[in-house]
Amino acid sequence: MFESGFLGTSAPFYMDLVTFYFGILPLLMGIAIFMAVKKRYELHYKMQLSIFIITLLIVGVFEVGVRISGGFSAFMEQSNANATFMILFLLVHILIAIATVVLYSILIYSAIKEYKLKSAPIVKSHKKLGKLVFLGMSVTSCMGVLIYYLLFIY
Repeated sequence: MFESGFLGTSAPFYMDLVTFYFGILPLLMGIAIFMAVKKRYELHYKMQLSIFIITLLIVGVFEVGVRISGGFSAFMEQSNANATFMILFLLVHILIAIATVVLYSILIYSAIKEYKLKSAPIVKSHKKLGKLVFLGMSVTSCMGVLIYYLLFIY
């Protein structure tokens, strides 16, 4: 997990894995949303639930890996990026990511409650909240890939 990664940088394997996953996450979510557009709701549900669970697991791998690797400051030591900019960018990234995961959790819970348990939904518009979650995850993913670039390539 801490040996060299597969993207050809000095980043450890887990960081490459996390970056690759978040690089394709908007595409995966887009495909799942497309299933709903095509009225393939069961596949949409299964894909979104799987994406949600995998995303949480990947975030867990990332958090454990960063802590064991010495934290953000250990990665900053080898980077040419401006430390102040990186800290501010990282804070914005974290805020957007947390807000998005909270909204995604609400969306998933509401979908399970409404469609699987046949009870009253928690959110009025699954579609509107879904679009917001997709936007938040896409922005978070792009920012995460950019952080990787600034830490290990720039």
